[in-house]
Amino acid sequence: MMETIKKIDRVLGAIDKTLMVILASSATILAFVNVIARYVFSSSLVWAGELTTYLFIWMTLFGASYGFEIGMHMSFDALVKALPPKLCKFVTLISALVVFGFLVMLTILGIDLVKFDYMTQQVSIDLQIPFWIIYLVVPITMATASWRVFVRLIEILQTPGDKLKQRVGSDLEKAEEEGLIE
Repeated sequence: MMETIKKIDRVLGAIDKTLMVILASSATILAFVNVIARYVFSSSLVWAGELTTYLFIWMTLFGASYGFEIGMHMSFDALVKALPPKLCKFVTLISALVVFGFLVMLTILGIDLVKFDYMTQQVSIDLQIPFWIIYLVVPITMATASWRVFVRLIEILQTPGDKLKQRVGSDLEKAEEEGLIE
């Protein structure tokens, strides 16, 4: 069971990383092309600014989701490591439950936002893309982030307090060693 969960998590991580690279590259290239068009040819792409903004927002949200996989988000490792093992496990579990609840709430609110925009049929000014398509990133990324915290909750429950105390912060250190973050 846990192996299946880990496989799903690895696939989601690969998707997040791939999308981050594609979205960041596309936004950068588009912004560069628009600058060249504006200053060399005195004619810019009217829709490029809007699309660049959406691409960077999508990239940021997929990056935030991936951040949960590698333990990149803010935590109080020094404080938690100073606690006795059982209390360390309890505090880590409560923290993960609060984050999980918040992300599930954001997923639900994101779905509501998409449904609302679908009903109102609003479109973006320059691209004429329905807003519900643009805002799909919110429930998608919050759901994947929720999944990542759910996996972390399972790991916390299965790990003894003394071993959990040793692991606090190690995911982030491992990501730094692998060059995923600086």
